[in-house]
Amino acid sequence: MRQVRVFEELIKARLEVDMAGLVAGVRARLESRLSLQPIPVAADLADREGPLGFGRVRTSTWEAPGFRKIALSQVSMRPLIEGFALVALPLPRLQAPIFACDLMALPTRVSINVDVYGEPASARALLEPLGESFARLGAGRGPEWATRLASGVGLHAKVSPRAVDDAFAALTAALARYLEVVSAAQESATGSGDLQRDFFKVFHEHGPRKGPLGRILGANWAERYSRLIFE
Repeated sequence: MRQVRVFEELIKARLEVDMAGLVAGVRARLESRLSLQPIPVAADLADREGPLGFGRVRTSTWEAPGFRKIALSQVSMRPLIEGFALVALPLPRLQAPIFACDLMALPTRVSINVDVYGEPASARALLEPLGESFARLGAGRGPEWATRLASGVGLHAKVSPRAVDDAFAALTAALARYLEVVSAAQESATGSGDLQRDFFKVFHEHGPRKGPLGRILGANWAERYSRLIFE
């Protein structure tokens, strides 16, 4: 009976997660720091509803000073999964890493991934000051397929729905540090062009096309969505 009560409490806490509010919070942080200019998106990529009305993915993309593309997606497949993902790609001529994160509420847990991808030393230095808050959330290793590009000190964890505020705070703290790094990034002959091509190749191969979005919303749509987000 005690296990049943704990399970019911976790379900209740999960259903109380204000995902729309978290998405609005991320967008507000971007708008407060950057001059965002919308990038036109095909209608079915901007707002896609699943078969029989089950599931919805809404995506906004922008460009901004220092950024080639910023993409924010809200995923709603309640009660199975609900959350958001954010990817920020700097201008290729800048020597700057890529930022990617997602926060997904599952039936009894919240999954969070926050990392930067780029030159190992600079990527690690960007997130290391947040190591203590990441550790409190039980941060572990990220996916093996992304290890070659990742910082090695990102936040990859599954936490109780009761800890969603702490997880969101850690995510936005990492985003704030990242925006500061890009604003100070220098142009270089090599820039981040090769990195961005490698990033797209890895995440296109292992990302949304392989998960529930591809199965529910269709392989063709998932292919185009992956290109919109990561390419």
